[in-house]
Amino acid sequence: MIGATGLDMPATWTVVAPGFSRPTAEAIIARSRIRAEDFLQALLEGQKRFRCFVELAFGLALAPLSLAYLVMGRFFLAKLFYASPNCDGCGLCARSCPVKAIRMKGVGKGRPYWTLLCESCTRCMNFCPKNAVEASYPFAALLVYLTSLPLVAFLLDILARWVTQAAGWKGSLVETIIDYPYKLLSIVVAYFFFSLALRIPLANRLLTLITPTHYYRRYREPDTRLVEITRK
Repeated sequence: MIGATGLDMPATWTVVAPGFSRPTAEAIIARSRIRAEDFLQALLEGQKRFRCFVELAFGLALAPLSLAYLVMGRFFLAKLFYASPNCDGCGLCARSCPVKAIRMKGVGKGRPYWTLLCESCTRCMNFCPKNAVEASYPFAALLVYLTSLPLVAFLLDILARWVTQAAGWKGSLVETIIDYPYKLLSIVVAYFFFSLALRIPLANRLLTLITPTHYYRRYREPDTRLVEITRK
């Protein structure tokens, strides 16, 4: 038995767009279920079934973006999440995170803090019973600014005064290797101070009001109930 196929499932990434309504999600899942059952039946009958050439072509075309996501994008996106004033510290997001990327920090019940392990699956955002998990667009703009600062190039200019070879490192692989940990460090440090600022109720509320995700519909997979995740 050999084969490959692609399935179209509802988009869950409510960081950039509202989630699908329940009827729309159910319709998309139903179509994919029919295709999946047909594909599996063909394999069980000993047929070879390949229906993934379009998906494969798109995947290959987007390979550079996928690599960029693995190297930097996932860390950048992980630090956009925060809890709005609606958060009651229940800890559901931390308990149900599939990669254990969320920690509860602070006095009492604490509030969620997203680590670099986050893969931006948005389960926390979509299943929060208070719809309290947001992704900050203003903070994203700040991170873009911080990670684009030519700090390493500036340091290489200074270093070139004493090390002649340093002048040739600008724009080379050496600069990229040095620049990478700087970008990660700037993201981590910025998020630390961002999380501290969010402990100020007024700052948190104002930031939430200007964050588009606050107005997005959350997506919850039709066959998964919130109580099931809570019990888990």
